[in-house]
Amino acid sequence: MDRRTFLHRLGGLMAGGWLAGSPFRLLARAAEETPLVRLYYVMGTIVRFEVYHPDRAAARDAVRRASALLFEVHRQMSVQESASILSRWNASPSGAELVLPELTRRAVAEALRWRAATDGRFDPTVGAAVAAWQQGRTPVPQPERQVELDGDGRLRKWGPVALDLGGSAKGWAVDQAVAVLRQAGCTAALVNAGGDLRVFGAPPGRSAWTIGIRHPLRPDEVLTTVALTEGALATSGDYEPDGSTLVDPRDLARVRLDGSVTVWAPTCGAADALATALAVEPDPSWLPASVGALVARRDAEGLRVQTCRWSLAAVSPDQTGRLP
Repeated sequence: MDRRTFLHRLGGLMAGGWLAGSPFRLLARAAEETPLVRLYYVMGTIVRFEVYHPDRAAARDAVRRASALLFEVHRQMSVQESASILSRWNASPSGAELVLPELTRRAVAEALRWRAATDGRFDPTVGAAVAAWQQGRTPVPQPERQVELDGDGRLRKWGPVALDLGGSAKGWAVDQAVAVLRQAGCTAALVNAGGDLRVFGAPPGRSAWTIGIRHPLRPDEVLTTVALTEGALATSGDYEPDGSTLVDPRDLARVRLDGSVTVWAPTCGAADALATALAVEPDPSWLPASVGALVARRDAEGLRVQTCRWSLAAVSPDQTGRLP
């Protein structure tokens, strides 16, 4: 999804460098051990694995299996692929139903759960509206955007419903990849999919992963840094020149954030969905008590930064309040 790009670890010869468009910057010192690093282009973005494991062969096998899972998520759920399960369901007429395979069923169930938890600020059923804005058209009102997923994995639709999991499936897939790495005995890892990232453990010789969050108005600068040993971050923002393609599910209007929002959460699926919802309504007071958020938006005096339970993410105390 074009509202996000990817995080890159800066270490060794890459220290101090940027990869264009990244909402995060990883500020790293040299590690005592060399991590296994792999990059894949999947789910419409670059996914970076950085993994520590006492057995190099076991690390390679774990990353291979985790990345294969991400490719399967893309194959089944990408709305850019006409042959995907979701694309075929979206193209079906009103009243259609489809029994979903296990992987897609779990991802759709998670997305629908976040629709309820955010009171509609996040809604995966606005796929047709998102497509209309991307094509330069005004969306047709859809008062009835109803879907039902039963316990057998049967997905039904009433009305012209199109599912788009772009605001949640990437983060959810990162969680599944992290589970594979944990089960394989990895001692520390970072998985970053287009700005949806999750970490556990810490690189050897360090107490945490140190992540810099990109300044939304000055792309070459870090707004603030976060030290994590467990948890996930996701950012939504107007980093692209034409702004975001986020849609408010409540009225199908296109959202112009004029800044960025970052959510810390225990899981990447939660951070991804909640960052999407927070971009729609950038008032962090409605967020669940188990997460933290940073909202950075332009105003007449520069950039105003608002935080909510941000200390949950072990934030470094470098920049808060109003910035020039």
